[in-house]
Amino acid sequence: MKKMVAFIGSPRKEGNTSTIVREISRGAKEAGAEVKIYNLNEMTLKPCQSCFYCRQAENCATKDDMQSVYADIKNADAIVIGSPIYMSQVTAQTKLLIDRLFPLIDANFKPRFGVKKTVVVYSQGQDEAGAFQRYFEYNANVLKMLGLDIVDTIICSGANDPQTAVKNESLMAKAFKTGRELVE
Repeated sequence: MKKMVAFIGSPRKEGNTSTIVREISRGAKEAGAEVKIYNLNEMTLKPCQSCFYCRQAENCATKDDMQSVYADIKNADAIVIGSPIYMSQVTAQTKLLIDRLFPLIDANFKPRFGVKKTVVVYSQGQDEAGAFQRYFEYNANVLKMLGLDIVDTIICSGANDPQTAVKNESLMAKAFKTGRELVE
């Protein structure tokens, strides 16, 4: 059975990012995958301390909720990372996750757990879907270095209303299909 791990970096439990990530997860489950969803806003995550413990070990010296994340990513076939765009970047919760993913690569900057198919989800108030394209490309490069290969990016633009995604049938259909394809 394929395994997928998803991360919701929004403080809104019923907002656009959460809605899209859950729909991707529903598609993956329907395709037979085991899915685990982490809501970053509800986790106890401390910032990276730059101690470099992870250069020698497959995890982090800081003991918090990230310990289970490392194990789940190690065993996953696919990853989903979703975040609203705040101040032209991912939320603080999502940035904290990304910083703490440093143990995914070894001292030679090689992925420890292989390359994982990854989908990123962004919701943004900006109407123009490509408004933050350069930032999205930057994030894709950072994630690729960590062994998270972006196979699709889903953008929910003009998302000032927390119900924007759920009201967009084509976006929800794309999210569901993406989840299925991610684990097939």
